[in-house]
Amino acid sequence: MPETSLNLLSIYRNYKLIPLCLCAAVVIDYSLTFYLAGSIEAILKYEFSPTLLYAVRHNIVLPYLGAMILFYYVAGYFVLSMLVDSEIYFMGVAIVLLISITHVLGGLSWYVRNTWYSNTVLSLAMISVLITLTAFGYEILSEAHGKNSS
Repeated sequence: MPETSLNLLSIYRNYKLIPLCLCAAVVIDYSLTFYLAGSIEAILKYEFSPTLLYAVRHNIVLPYLGAMILFYYVAGYFVLSMLVDSEIYFMGVAIVLLISITHVLGGLSWYVRNTWYSNTVLSLAMISVLITLTAFGYEILSEAHGKNSS
């Protein structure tokens, strides 16, 4: 197997590293938001995230950003560490990467400023929720079926 394939596989299996994608995506998202929005008033008027709106209104954006980064890392780490030896690990990685992409695209929505684009970003977020629920349901059914088979 080529060395590049081994490196990609080792990154893919590294449940400690993959959640950093989420952390970077949140930083990119909110950096783009504050840079491209142009003003706090624009953020308060057009931002979709109720938690970011709360943080802006209460002047706690930096602690909020730190909490988001910490939460995303811990959640990603926990979920992927639980799934690393399962047959649905790939779904966990896909969800982490999809949420990361959604955050970056969400930050870019301040540049694109198009309803279709914003709805597409929102749809990606909903797809990640659906994938998560599907994986959860699969695991529940697998466990129930496994216990009934024994």
